Amino acid sequence: MKLSDLHHITLFQEMLLLKNFEKQENILQERVNSLDKEEQFMQWKINETFKEMEEKKSEISKLQDQEKALYAGFQTAIGENNKFANFLMKVLKKKIKRVKKKDVEKDADEDEESEESSEEESSLESDEDESGSENEVFDDSICPTNCDVGLFEMALQLREKRLDIEEALVEEKKIVENLKKEYDTLSKKVKVVAANLNAAEEDLEAYQREKQQRLNELLVAIPLKLHQIEYMAFGEIPADLSGTLVFSNHSLDRLQKRIIQLQEENIKQQKLNREYRERRKQLVREKREMAKTIHKMEETVTQLMISKFGRVIDLEALQTLSVNVTLEELKIKKLRKELVNAKEMKMWEEKIAHVRWELMTKTKEHTKKLHQMNDLCIEKKKLDSRLNTLQNQQHPGNSKS
Repeated sequence: MKLSDLHHITLFQEMLLLKNFEKQENILQERVNSLDKEEQFMQWKINETFKEMEEKKSEISKLQDQEKALYAGFQTAIGENNKFANFLMKVLKKKIKRVKKKDVEKDADEDEESEESSEEESSLESDEDESGSENEVFDDSICPTNCDVGLFEMALQLREKRLDIEEALVEEKKIVENLKKEYDTLSKKVKVVAANLNAAEEDLEAYQREKQQRLNELLVAIPLKLHQIEYMAFGEIPADLSGTLVFSNHSLDRLQKRIIQLQEENIKQQKLNREYRERRKQLVREKREMAKTIHKMEETVTQLMISKFGRVIDLEALQTLSVNVTLEELKIKKLRKELVNAKEMKMWEEKIAHVRWELMTKTKEHTKKLHQMNDLCIEKKKLDSRLNTLQNQQHPGNSKS
């Protein structure tokens, strides 16, 4: 009965503590929830604004394509080599200011109920454009003589369409600009809200840690039997048990098993340590033996140097300064081969020079003979011509006789 009363007292203390923390915790939790909802809503608003901005940009692109198509279609309709092409393009591109006025009209119905309606009347105010460098007044109200009236009317109609497209472009660009400003503003706000949310979550977490710490500080009554108490002082149980540690049998069993595991690991490590020590001793012995062997070999080499050269010689320097017989033989062979090749090259150069001289001589003789042949041909031609002349002169005389 006393145990249940003590347990009831502990629960009652926990309840009082939780009630004391509940109000502030609820406030912090509501703030976190509110900021979380606000962040989600603003993030949704940002996404919607971005989506709408992209749609408006797509519409602007379509309007620009329509404007380009309008100009291209009119240029195709005008055709090439049209002397009124510049005039018609000026008519199409002329800037017109559209002023919108709102007139309020009152209409009375049969039931004597009045309604106000506003109508927008658009009036066109044309600006005077100066033509090039001549500063002449540009008049687009009259179709010039010999100009195609159909093209002129088309230019006026397409101009109205162009103005509609330009007005739509201006409106869409204004909307995109406003959406961009709204997007930037929302982005800044969502960063502030996110920072506030993180701070609120940290405050809530800190408050919950404080609550848990206070709960851990509550005193809990645990009934123990004498055989469960291992805390002894001078063979007796002390009156003050505040310095004792209370834990369950399961934890005690786990700790005892862990002790056995640590003992087994300790035995394994000791075994490995002994093996490594034996290995180290063996390596030290081998090192000593190798050092003795090296010392003996150095003494033998020194004695051989003294017996052969009379003193100790630096083998590395000797190896560097010593002559490589094979290399020297190869160098000599190379020089001999170069001499033979040089003689052979000289012989062939002389032969080539001799052949070139003979070729030049033969070429000169051949050229000389060609000139002689040419002279003979010319002389033969002259003789043939003279012979023909003489024959022609003798032929009339023979006919007379």
